[in-house]
Amino acid sequence: MIKLEGVTKQYLYGGRVLGALDITVNDGEIVAVLGGVGSGKTSLLKTIAGVTDCEGEALVDGKPVGKRADNVQFVFDDLAVFKRRTFFYNLTYPLKIRGFDKEYILKQANAAAKRLDVMACLPERVKNLPLIDVKRLAMARLLLRDAQNILIDDITTGLSASDERELWAQIVPILLEKAKRGSAVIFSTQSAEEALSIADRIAVMSAGELKQFDSPQNIYERPASVWAAQALDRRYHFESVYLEDSDGRLTIVAEDGLKTDVTSLKDRVLPQYIGKRVLAGWHGTDFASDGEKTETVEYVVRENDKYVHNTSSGLQVVLPQKQSAVCVCPMPDRVTLFDINNENSILK
Repeated sequence: MIKLEGVTKQYLYGGRVLGALDITVNDGEIVAVLGGVGSGKTSLLKTIAGVTDCEGEALVDGKPVGKRADNVQFVFDDLAVFKRRTFFYNLTYPLKIRGFDKEYILKQANAAAKRLDVMACLPERVKNLPLIDVKRLAMARLLLRDAQNILIDDITTGLSASDERELWAQIVPILLEKAKRGSAVIFSTQSAEEALSIADRIAVMSAGELKQFDSPQNIYERPASVWAAQALDRRYHFESVYLEDSDGRLTIVAEDGLKTDVTSLKDRVLPQYIGKRVLAGWHGTDFASDGEKTETVEYVVRENDKYVHNTSSGLQVVLPQKQSAVCVCPMPDRVTLFDINNENSILK
């Protein structure tokens, strides 16, 4: 188990990269840390691995991270390889420094290389290999020995789209196997698709802050902030509205005066926001099928079994069929309300 309590990381010049994080990752669980460049993903993983200091408490299997370093395997974002050495040297290095005999090392290295389909790379120098094979090398090291905690930092970053998909398809079975055997697996990524594919829970990060840590379904259906909602859905739409309570009906009033009845949310809205301006947000799939406000569709793009309608104002409305015009009002029961200043949810 990995447990962080009040973990903060701040540099001497004052820059803060992590702010008072509380995270627990159980054995056998897969957690995705989702965020963009500078969100704090790498700093978080390095803190767990014990390769950087922090304030607060960071425990691995009940002990401070520095005392359980060998029970953590970390695939760094820079891959931590000796570029002028051979693929074989890099692959076997973790076992050599632990004193394993040559026969065992050779057996483990060949099995790992075969699993990642890089047997032909073994005699080559790392500097002569394409990036995807170097990343396969870093992942192959995970197969050399068992560890209770597995950390992987942005493994597909820097690859072409096709190489990203190819590498991720090879990695997924390995991570699932590690979790099934009881390891806590944490991987960071900038891809919502990767996070959603296998994670039991997702930690949404932005500017060193944990925006939400929950199951993918809960984040999607009940985002704690606009940041969390947009992390899983790049088409998440939000706009400024006035929150009105009249005759027992709760209504959001758009800036153009259009009203939407959201009484279904009445018991969940924090009362101090009634009669104030807030943000209303909803997913690209949660636009109403019909309503008072429509927009002309400029063009349509097919995505899997859905059609993404790009409107004249720049909205992206996802529908099962093509249309020349679309309603841009939300489904009343799919709206989430946020504080207009801090963009955090105001729903209980």
